Amino acid sequence: MNKKMSAAMGIALSVCLAGTLAACGFGDIGKADDMYPYDVALSEGYQGSEGSWLAESTPSSTVYRRMWEEAVADGSFTGTYFEFLSALDLGNDSAYLQRSLLSVVSITSHMSTSTTSSAGAGVILSIDRAAGDMEVLTNYHVVYDSTSRRICNELTVYLYGGEISSRSLSATFVGGSAAEDIALLRIEGDDEVVSAKETHTNAEVVKESAAQAAEIGASDSLLVGDRVYAIGNPEAWGIAVAEGVVSVDAEYITMDAIDGSGQVNMIELRTDAIVNHGNSGGGLFNEAGELVGIVNARSEASGVDGIGYAIPIDHAMAVVGNLKANGGTVKLARLGITVETAESRSAYDAASGRTFISEKIIVRSAENGSAALSAGIEPQDTFISMTLNGRTVNATRRYMITDLLLDVRMGDTLSVVVTRGNAPVTLTVRFDKEKYFEERP
Repeated sequence: MNKKMSAAMGIALSVCLAGTLAACGFGDIGKADDMYPYDVALSEGYQGSEGSWLAESTPSSTVYRRMWEEAVADGSFTGTYFEFLSALDLGNDSAYLQRSLLSVVSITSHMSTSTTSSAGAGVILSIDRAAGDMEVLTNYHVVYDSTSRRICNELTVYLYGGEISSRSLSATFVGGSAAEDIALLRIEGDDEVVSAKETHTNAEVVKESAAQAAEIGASDSLLVGDRVYAIGNPEAWGIAVAEGVVSVDAEYITMDAIDGSGQVNMIELRTDAIVNHGNSGGGLFNEAGELVGIVNARSEASGVDGIGYAIPIDHAMAVVGNLKANGGTVKLARLGITVETAESRSAYDAASGRTFISEKIIVRSAENGSAALSAGIEPQDTFISMTLNGRTVNATRRYMITDLLLDVRMGDTLSVVVTRGNAPVTLTVRFDKEKYFEERP
């Protein structure tokens, strides 16, 4: 189905995605084996269901599930999650949300040579109150001027409750990627701001504020139906909250490129929380007040309501870490292969009441001279797991491969387990050449 998308700020998103995993085709390369990651776990001695295996390797997404897991672990409760819920008196407590409000900011961006400006939102990642410094995460398209095709040179930030000119903050662009629709801004306490009423420094505003850095959650833990809150700057009317649920935990959507040159595919969370122009760059928070996504788009197809999108925070933070490590640009490790989801299925864990999607991800083709081919990865191999710097990721969803590749740096070694002919094979990928990395525009 062709989906009509727009950025939640009212402009198109990003430049075309480069071929992160793209490569040359090898024609008809036969059929992959029948293995899923769970099947390998069974062969290595795991005795539970696929649902319980996925539940054990996936963090809980809600406060109440965490409470249940802790109660089961310490022996104070022995029933299922549903039985635990029935024993609780669940009220509508917005205490977590109150803190989240203080981590969202309004952003106005424009070129000094222009009389027009655009508005969006951002989320505070870190704050040094003593110095008056802050880091703010937002969308690339919030700070990008599509006319000049440059980052706006005047970026103004307003904290929650201080959305007047005399309390404005001046921000600078640290780095980002249009292809990822992620930008990082810096607020320096020493920077002077001249408003219509007074002259002040950023530090004077930050030190006196109640601003808080966001608590970072785990988007991979989200389940369909989990309650979420979109906090942003809809229609540039100031910070506001919209409640909804997770409609789809992860999907790829197609959006127009920011310069009109084509289209881009992005991994997104879908929510029915109301998303309007100006929500771009704002946060999607779970019921514990943890940041689980960066709102960046909505559907504008005729007859379609209540479909908004957010970049999963696991992906967004991997982009932030990458651009910090590479001087403000994103350099993505490139395996040099094309992968596809050959099959997928659902799995249910009765104890925790969680439903998962498990994908069978296969290598479709490999590029001559690529890091993957040099390591021995072959077409029709099935991805099982990847280990980088001691952290193992089970390859149960295709986007997990790209997320982990964002964490790879020059000189790193990636251990990859694949199956070939229904047998696991462990291969070592060494990222020791510049050609194994590509800059994300």
